[in-house]
Amino acid sequence: MTPNPAVLVGLRADTELEGELAGWVRGLGFDTRFTTDAHEVRSWLGQADYAASFVDCDLGLAEGEAVWRTLRPAEARRTVLLTRDRRRDLWFEALRTGVATVLTLPLHETTVRAALQTVVGRPGAGPRTFTH
Repeated sequence: MTPNPAVLVGLRADTELEGELAGWVRGLGFDTRFTTDAHEVRSWLGQADYAASFVDCDLGLAEGEAVWRTLRPAEARRTVLLTRDRRRDLWFEALRTGVATVLTLPLHETTVRAALQTVVGRPGAGPRTFTH
């Protein structure tokens, strides 16, 4: 199975962060797919395998449950959780549920690069191919 060479990003509305993150991700050889809608994130994750996803920890709370808490294990392993808080309990819960890593906002290009490398499993640009 070959992952989609795209990175899914689910954020609460933040145009500046969206533009920066899209540029950094594209610079690493991935397309990006953005949404601010929790239902779209869930739907899109169910429709395709993304190389990685960046998900705002608060996305979906207004509808009742944060998106990241509903991820299947395979989705969680490719997810970078974005948070505005440096709460240890959130970090431990996320990592315990299988999320690849947690980044605190504001983001920096170097941390985005490192997070993507953690998820795709190799340094450098572009998605890797793997088989099941």
